[in-house]
Amino acid sequence: MLMLLMVSVVNAKGHRNQQKKEDKKFEKAMEDFQMEAVMKTTKGDITFFLYPEAAPKNVANFVFLAKNDFYNGLKFFRVVPNGLVQGGDPAENGTGTTGYLIPDEIKKWLNFDVEGILAMSNSGPNTNSSQFFITMQAMKELNGKYTIIGGIKSREDLSILRTLRENDKILNIDIKGKKIDKFLDYFPDEVSEWESKLKKPSNQ
Repeated sequence: MLMLLMVSVVNAKGHRNQQKKEDKKFEKAMEDFQMEAVMKTTKGDITFFLYPEAAPKNVANFVFLAKNDFYNGLKFFRVVPNGLVQGGDPAENGTGTTGYLIPDEIKKWLNFDVEGILAMSNSGPNTNSSQFFITMQAMKELNGKYTIIGGIKSREDLSILRTLRENDKILNIDIKGKKIDKFLDYFPDEVSEWESKLKKPSNQ
């Protein structure tokens, strides 16, 4: 009995060590992707750096939706002047989803202390889907509440962002970067689920 217990403990420890190695390998892979999203809008192009090292599943979902043209033609349905813009909703009224949800990936070291943050909207913990918002100023009151997936690339992009108004549209989101074609290969189970559940907007 004692020998059996010792073997179980050793096996469990070995499994934990193997899992840690796999986690570190995954984290390194995410850091190696240098990804950008070019959001083409009716007011011009806005480019963001994406942060898969901080929110891998949420970035993967955003990339998956962009590659499937989910965002094409959707309106920015909410604009708070000098505050934020919100889009990505297939219902265009704040109630729409993709048909599935993504859990939160909130990091203490990544926050809303600067303008131009791209983050996932939610209706509570672990309810991320397709909706996102972009801040036009520092909004520290949002820290710890929303998953950040990217940040604006330049002051020029921020200037275009500030011209957006309600009913302006996303024409297309183009994902660019190093080894980008291999990115979604790290999420085979998730992509399979998303493909089976995805509900495309009615305008497509």
